Amino acid sequence: MCIFVKLTGKYRIVPLNGKRFILYNQRCPAWTHPYAYQADGGTLSSAGCGIFSLLHASQFLGGKPGTPEALADFSCNCGGRGDDGTDRPALLSAMQRQGLARRLGFSYDFDGLRNDRDSLYRHLISGGAALCNLRVGHIVALIGARNAEGDRQVLAVDSYSESADPRVRDNVRECMPGSEIVSEVRNNSGLSCGIQQSNGIYWADLSAVRDFNLLHPIRP
Repeated sequence: MCIFVKLTGKYRIVPLNGKRFILYNQRCPAWTHPYAYQADGGTLSSAGCGIFSLLHASQFLGGKPGTPEALADFSCNCGGRGDDGTDRPALLSAMQRQGLARRLGFSYDFDGLRNDRDSLYRHLISGGAALCNLRVGHIVALIGARNAEGDRQVLAVDSYSESADPRVRDNVRECMPGSEIVSEVRNNSGLSCGIQQSNGIYWADLSAVRDFNLLHPIRP
């Protein structure tokens, strides 16, 4: 008997805080829009974690919805696309100067990459959001914080759904129901070797967070 498992498309809708939240699935190969550094041929699927994470954060902060394609083009035009992905300070600074940050519901204080976890925790508790690394080379959005029996945790929205990745999984404390992503596994030769399921929204230990940028909500 053959069992067919449907792969997750470009996004899925997740119930979050009583609202419909768009979780962008970077693993979907249909994200073919160019996001290239010089002539490297990058696409949103291969290099767009910073773009997706920024839209996850701005969605949480209540700004006007943007599109990954438009933000990717803006990033390439303003110097926000670097040789290893998205240059967050460059992109966020350009967005702040040109008014795009406000349209997406946040302000940015040109703070570069920070590592003061206490200030991050206070910022998230007060309703802010952030972009960060939970492992080297991959950007996720942070949209919440909590203290669970003395364990300070952050709510991560991860476009590449790395809850099961060996570099991340030991810091995961709880996976958000409804954020499951089913994707194809390919080897280095491009051969399909099977499927996997992981989660795109999960609670992680605060100690795992590094190199973050704070996004401040715009109050009415």
